[in-house]
Amino acid sequence: MNKIENFLKSINHQKLAGSKLKLAKALGISSTSVSKWCSGKAEPSIENIEKMAKIFNRTQEEIVNIFILSSDEQESSSSNKILLEEIKLLKQKIKFLETQIDFYKEKLSNVKL
Repeated sequence: MNKIENFLKSINHQKLAGSKLKLAKALGISSTSVSKWCSGKAEPSIENIEKMAKIFNRTQEEIVNIFILSSDEQESSSSNKILLEEIKLLKQKIKFLETQIDFYKEKLSNVKL
């Protein structure tokens, strides 16, 4: 049994405990995708990592460690921490840009032609 299967069996989430199929349904993806994560043939997207963090009440880093890193790689997860920090910064930049867009939309709506 691999790390992901152990995790799914260990969680106490009523709707998802122990089932790859239930996890796939909760994420709105195919069970094939979850199976690929389990076999190491694919990795979850950032969006799915975020969703799983919310579903399981874990940090994104914990989800990355469970679903992406093998136990050997967990010791060298500093690069993943950096990637998670970069994701946070990009989200902040997006939020800032959205605020700027709203500001300029409002300004343009007040312009009389």
